[in-house]
Amino acid sequence: MLAQSMSQLDILNLARSCGQTISSDFAQVITITFAMVVAIYYFLHQAGIRMKIFAFAIYTCGMLTYLGMMLLETGVLIGALKALRAVPVQAQEVPTQFYLGVRSSPVGTISSFLLNLLYWVLWLGTGYLLFFWKKPSVVAVPHE
Repeated sequence: MLAQSMSQLDILNLARSCGQTISSDFAQVITITFAMVVAIYYFLHQAGIRMKIFAFAIYTCGMLTYLGMMLLETGVLIGALKALRAVPVQAQEVPTQFYLGVRSSPVGTISSFLLNLLYWVLWLGTGYLLFFWKKPSVVAVPHE
């Protein structure tokens, strides 16, 4: 069977869909992190160390699952970007030029850096809240 090559539009759509999938996966990471923060606030702060370790282990498994899925998509995205950059500039369609321009600009670089940084901040922050944070006691406001 002969392999058919992808058009520039196909590769651009592939790159964009990878970015959308990564964004969707990161949204799920934020969701499970906020669920964990709520659980910590309402009941895990009172739990014993075994329960905290178990909850954090399950949370970490979920985080690692999404990290793996995001890394798979990133690999495909890197390949698509490499293929788009291989197209001579004169032959690049305008959307491809703009997409590559934004991806290689400071905005694209900072966005990628922040996505990676925030992933680890969420994981480490949740660990801190679970094991070291103490829920403040309710302070009654005096009535005058």
